[in-house]
Amino acid sequence: MTLDQLKYFETAANTLHIGKAAQLLNISQPSLSISIKKLEAELEVPLFQSEGRGIALTSYGRELLPYARSILQQTEAVKKHLKKEADKLNMEIHFAYTASIAYLCIPRLFRDFMAATKGKYLIYSDEMPSDKIAEGIKEGRFDLGICSRIEPDPDIVQIPIIYQPFVLILPSSAPYAGLDFATPEDIQEIPFVSYLTDYPMYRQVSGLFQKYGLTPQITHFAYSEDSIAQLVSQELGISIVAETESLASYENIRILRPSWLTDGRYLYLTYHRLRHQGDGARAMTEFIKNSFS
Repeated sequence: MTLDQLKYFETAANTLHIGKAAQLLNISQPSLSISIKKLEAELEVPLFQSEGRGIALTSYGRELLPYARSILQQTEAVKKHLKKEADKLNMEIHFAYTASIAYLCIPRLFRDFMAATKGKYLIYSDEMPSDKIAEGIKEGRFDLGICSRIEPDPDIVQIPIIYQPFVLILPSSAPYAGLDFATPEDIQEIPFVSYLTDYPMYRQVSGLFQKYGLTPQITHFAYSEDSIAQLVSQELGISIVAETESLASYENIRILRPSWLTDGRYLYLTYHRLRHQGDGARAMTEFIKNSFS
């Protein structure tokens, strides 16, 4: 039993005339008759009987009619609901990003994207750590995001788009503010503000210390470049962080780029390889690829 068969049956039941029903359905009379015969064969009961120049419902046909109408009405309701959800999916973009690009990069990206697409889409955005972004993309809560490198996953695509070199930051009012830190050993005796130990950048900076055989005097731990910069600006130590646009906004922060500090961090456009994206998410994905290429 198919939806078409039920639709043909209902139309024939409404008109009680094969010719008129076929005309309304835009099919031939033989095709309609064959469809009804197949439905009767499947149900093993006659649904119509001849009556004058038309047809009439049998008792079995009268029993089937309300069920057929209910099924067709529910099918139409499902179609409308799914179309509404599809339209919503196409117009909405669920996007996540890390704190390191929240200051200027993300507002600028959203502004340029909305201008390029004439404000067609609605963006829901959130700032969070990279592991939470990856988790949200895997679970379908986000369409795409920009974050640090995550653990390899065959279903997750990561494309490098932003490079942030490491810089040394120190409070410009501290006694050691005049040092140029020409060698990595110069940081050894000064209090150091570190990334949190479960943050990917902690592992990168720790690797740098191991490379030079250093053991920094860590006195504070913080999550993001901004939270570290705030502590440094209060003369609580120095730090090595990825260079973000927001660092330049701190009045009591001096930014150094010593020659020995050659590492950095990439940020990646991240999305699910298999999950369907709506029109808006696809448009933003392509826009980001082109903007940062």
